[in-house]
Amino acid sequence: MPMQDFKKIWCSMITNIQKRRGRIIETIVKSFLDTGEPVCSTVVSAECGLGLSPASIRSIMKELEEDGYLSQPHTSAGRIPTVKCYRYYVRCLMKEIDLSDSELQAVRNVAENSMLMHDFELFMSHMASVLSEVTDLIGVALSPSFEQGIVDRIEIVNLSSSRFLLIISLKSGIVNTIHITLDKVIPKWKIDETAQLLTHRLHGLTVSEVKKSIGHRLKGVDAGDRELVEVILRGSETIFNFSEDNSIHVAGLTRVLTYPEFEPFDSSLKLIDMFEHKDEILKVLKSTVLNQDVVSFHIGGTGPWGSYPPLSMVSAMYHSENATGAIGVIGPSRVYYPKVSAIVRYAAIITSHFFSS
Repeated sequence: MPMQDFKKIWCSMITNIQKRRGRIIETIVKSFLDTGEPVCSTVVSAECGLGLSPASIRSIMKELEEDGYLSQPHTSAGRIPTVKCYRYYVRCLMKEIDLSDSELQAVRNVAENSMLMHDFELFMSHMASVLSEVTDLIGVALSPSFEQGIVDRIEIVNLSSSRFLLIISLKSGIVNTIHITLDKVIPKWKIDETAQLLTHRLHGLTVSEVKKSIGHRLKGVDAGDRELVEVILRGSETIFNFSEDNSIHVAGLTRVLTYPEFEPFDSSLKLIDMFEHKDEILKVLKSTVLNQDVVSFHIGGTGPWGSYPPLSMVSAMYHSENATGAIGVIGPSRVYYPKVSAIVRYAAIITSHFFSS
């Protein structure tokens, strides 16, 4: 046989073996996600559609176990997917699914109710809650960064003789409010003049540009109240900070604690500790923004992600001209990834729309 023909036959055999292994992995993952029970060769033989006997399936499952894709809880039991198996499944085998009307509407309702208030922190809190409710997992939402948001106008409201409310509005409609205390009485016309001065000097700049150049832009001004301007200058880093880097909204922790995977007390404590400190969650959500994937999967890993049971996060980046951030859900590695990823992806689209509208 010519070498070229031999290579073609060999490549065809390898491809068929890979497809067969993939189909068996897909069948085992789907069965385990549905039942939570180890999957036996008889079930795989009946459901995988390959026409192989249980004995042949057992042989392939043994190979997959040796390669790290499956594990066997105890002798004579079926197999369950490993972290490596889940990662392969979502990367190579998982198919997209359509959401039901009720699932779509649940996410849309959050957006419609919160958009009227223009309160992005409230919106993010609601989004974390609805993700938890719709998926029965833990919903998480990273507050947006508005460094590229464009300043539209600045208003100052006198609350009392010494207390003032500074209102900064971006062109996107996002508003930030800051309380300022100044031990003096300022006439209303002077307050209005100060607000007009700030709007004139800072209008059209991005938040990032304002932070870098506000000192230069307000240097030597002779309009408005100088003391009030100085207070704003000294506190500009805080005043023009539209979100804190570590602002993470979390909802539904108690939902996941009822899962059988977290019945051992130690497992529950590890999960609770993870959410008290939030550093690991922040790290993964920020990497979601950097990677810019449509949907990101973080399954197992180091630290609390790799503890027993291993945890997973399905997340997606939201973005607009003015804001970027990430939302997602967290649970055990045994979650129904096709449905969860579809929900998170749709929620990210709605969130992007909120910050664009």
